[in-house]
Amino acid sequence: MNSDNDIDRFIKNPPLLIELCRNVIDEIVETPGSADTAEKEAQLLIIARTIDRLERSKVAVPDVFRAEKTKLAAAIEVQSESVRALGDLAAGFEGIVKELKGRLERHTPQGTTRRSQGSRSALPKTGQEVLRINIIRALKKLGNRARVSDVFNEMERQLAGKLLPGDLAVRQDGKTIVWRNNAQWERLRMRRDGTLCSDSPNGIWELSEDHR
Repeated sequence: MNSDNDIDRFIKNPPLLIELCRNVIDEIVETPGSADTAEKEAQLLIIARTIDRLERSKVAVPDVFRAEKTKLAAAIEVQSESVRALGDLAAGFEGIVKELKGRLERHTPQGTTRRSQGSRSALPKTGQEVLRINIIRALKKLGNRARVSDVFNEMERQLAGKLLPGDLAVRQDGKTIVWRNNAQWERLRMRRDGTLCSDSPNGIWELSEDHR
């Protein structure tokens, strides 16, 4: 990572950090060999016992048996590593959440958060479903695949004169426009439900084949 640039990017757009975390978790869960561990362990036990009986009977053990035993043992170890990694992430995230809550309480005057959130929520904003529709329209016009900045520019053209007061407000960072931030959150949902490709390069939004 180019740490300064990446940290600044995540500060400006926190949903990107959440998306990165989800991608890491997906990669861990989808690690090759991470299928049913119990089934693999049962198969390994059967093969190991078979090899043991053959050796005790002084019968030559077929190479395919030994190869399968090695393959299953390696797959089980990979899955064990994935489970350990997920456990480490869970423990780490739990600590981060506690730290975030503590910092929020220390740095936010009592009652300020509720008042500011209430005033922002009182402003009408475009619904997430409308943002979804416009994300799809923008991507189709841009050839089903485009940089996020181009998608936003096209959406802005589509929504000209239609954006509501709450859409044009700015988040607490003083830079992020509400409707763009909400569109980022909708993009995460669209990736999870398969509307957008989940394997697109960073900064690229792409419609899946079924939604073109």
